[in-house]
Amino acid sequence: MTDKSDPRSQFLFGKAFAAFDAVVHQVPDDAWGNASPCEEWTAADIVGHVAATTQLPCFLAQRVPIGVPAGPDASERPTRGGDNLFFSKAVMETLIGLREESVAGNALEVWDRSYAHMNDVLSGDVWGQPPIASQRGTMTLEEWLEPVFYDSTVHTWDLSQATGVPHNLDDDLCRAALATLISINESADMRSDGVFLQAKDTQSDDPVDQLIAYTGRTAIR
Repeated sequence: MTDKSDPRSQFLFGKAFAAFDAVVHQVPDDAWGNASPCEEWTAADIVGHVAATTQLPCFLAQRVPIGVPAGPDASERPTRGGDNLFFSKAVMETLIGLREESVAGNALEVWDRSYAHMNDVLSGDVWGQPPIASQRGTMTLEEWLEPVFYDSTVHTWDLSQATGVPHNLDDDLCRAALATLISINESADMRSDGVFLQAKDTQSDDPVDQLIAYTGRTAIR
């Protein structure tokens, strides 16, 4: 990425994905099918999901809208922007394809290819462009980038739980992720189906424990 995006957003985004990448590359060959704290998701599902997430900023950077009006180019899945848009069929096919390929046995290759593509795209002259329809409403790439690091941070913990690889998550990253989730919880409907469960109580002062409790997750190790 370049310094044309917000420096703190860029730093947190890059740090979170680097943490996930570090865990992916330590997953034992026989652990990809292990269950995770995400119901019905294996380790390979998690990697496929995060790999798909890396492609969302690529679409926006390359001026491909994620949200489109109802019609032949639209899927049946609405975006979360409250703007009567739906996920583009082409975008959905890419995202679903990456997860299916990951689960089929190519998780590490899918991740490496997707992560490298994202870093390549975001290192180009893609910043400072007009707003474009994303899955969260019409916004600039910089605006889209700002909160999304929380997702890969949480999924780094998930993958660690599934595979036994230490997550080595940074306390400051987890504090920032928790603050972001709290700030967007109501507007982004974070407790809806398919996102997070109700927050759990925790007496821990550990930033990782606090973040995970807020997502409603239960440790399996």
